[in-house]
Amino acid sequence: MTRWLRHLSLGTLVALASCDTAPAGVAGTLRLPIINDPIFNPVIAPDLGSVMVNKVIFSALVRPDTALQPTPDLATSWEVAPDGLTWTFHLRPGVRWHDGAPFTSRDVKFTFDQILDLASGTRLRSDFAAVDGVDIVDSLTVRFRLGAPFAPLLTLLGYNAGILPEHLLRGQRLSDATTFNRTTPIGTGPFRLAQVTPGATVVLERNPHWYGAPPGLDRLIFKVVPDINAQVAQLRAGELDLITIEPANLGSVQHQDGITIRQVPVVQHWYVGFNTMSHLFSAPAVRRAMAFAVNREAIVAGVLKGYADLPTGTIPVALREYHDSTLHPIPFAPDSAQALLAQAGWHRDADGKLRNAAGRDFAFDLLVDKGNPTREQAALAVQQDLERIGMTVRLRTMEFAALVRDRVLPGNYEAILIWWTTPPDPDQYAFYASDQDNNHVRWRNRTADSLLLAGRRTSDPTARREIYRAFQRVERDDPPVLVLFYPREIQAATTRLRGLPALGIRDALRHSEVLSLGPGS
Repeated sequence: MTRWLRHLSLGTLVALASCDTAPAGVAGTLRLPIINDPIFNPVIAPDLGSVMVNKVIFSALVRPDTALQPTPDLATSWEVAPDGLTWTFHLRPGVRWHDGAPFTSRDVKFTFDQILDLASGTRLRSDFAAVDGVDIVDSLTVRFRLGAPFAPLLTLLGYNAGILPEHLLRGQRLSDATTFNRTTPIGTGPFRLAQVTPGATVVLERNPHWYGAPPGLDRLIFKVVPDINAQVAQLRAGELDLITIEPANLGSVQHQDGITIRQVPVVQHWYVGFNTMSHLFSAPAVRRAMAFAVNREAIVAGVLKGYADLPTGTIPVALREYHDSTLHPIPFAPDSAQALLAQAGWHRDADGKLRNAAGRDFAFDLLVDKGNPTREQAALAVQQDLERIGMTVRLRTMEFAALVRDRVLPGNYEAILIWWTTPPDPDQYAFYASDQDNNHVRWRNRTADSLLLAGRRTSDPTARREIYRAFQRVERDDPPVLVLFYPREIQAATTRLRGLPALGIRDALRHSEVLSLGPGS
């Protein structure tokens, strides 16, 4: 997370000042925003800013193609045993780390030893819970041993599981490797770190050891710009080249010379998460009532300007094969909400406030990160709708990094408006199965646990489809979160940008070597 306070030497400051004064629009330099300082370590970094940068610095065994299907990257091929319990990966020869050291199977085993060891501080353990271990066959071959068949394995290997250098990190606890994580990461990706200025910029330069075709850019610069309105202003001023925008910002960039806009499907669901350990939200009937009380059609029409789909559960429409289109979105029905709350012991008093038999108010804090107009406006709409049925909702805004570090990860909140960008697979075991570390709402449902486990152990697409449709029906009765909508990612970029895949930005950055800048139009 964002623990970036550190001392800088005079020499470093001089170098960084030089970076800051680089002329805007230099050919070959692409500038993108991130909302927080990154941790340069894909195994332990939990936030979006880190994920975006790490996808460029650290390669993985596979990566998604433009159809989000796994394709070779550090692994050139693989085979799976008939029982589904052993996967053998053949590694690309001749790959070197950014410091020139050779990449071998020892690096793959080291990385997954860390991922499988909770003491390492990893955030990926839930993703690979089915993996018992990784064995070295030879210097360019590794074998994954699984305790059970695991259908999403390839997808997850290409998602966030960048490979770490064993020769630099062995013997250290990953979360304690501060120098590597903050100032000197070494990967095998097409770009390597050149400079980092905490709170300002991360400068990446072309990797001369890159094993693929030479990257089309000289440099990538990630600028820390937490406020999206500031991002839009910098795009208009030519200080950024590619941003994702919110619908509220469209008017500021549409018809602007030198800027092009497009929308792409993303595997996301935005939601209000309720801490189910709180007495307020432990009853499924209460969470169902709140789903009836929030007018999501109004939020999609008013806040999202229609650039979103109404939800039916946590599996978005982008996963067409698995999203259950026969389910209808939960309607806006305040009367139904009141009836459910009454069954759960909550009644409105003469002042219109919702109270229980002990006279306790239904009052709570709703947290949201500051600087994003869509989330702030959606949170305001949720507050207003819930107050109409007698709840007291106190909106609290925080910087995103602090929100995740201090509230989400330790579970120190009552309610939060946030989102998940999930892998392009219906498997949501890591997010909604009991006791998983990404299940920050602490939801527990034994039927859902069984279905989520069966879904990841079943390779047959037809059987998986039925399993995840059953899971979505469980969510109707016992919602883990209040899903607000499935957004479409709106990207605004300089017309000079070439080669950007039609993917969400985090997946598109897996292909950073194909990006280039040409003349404007």
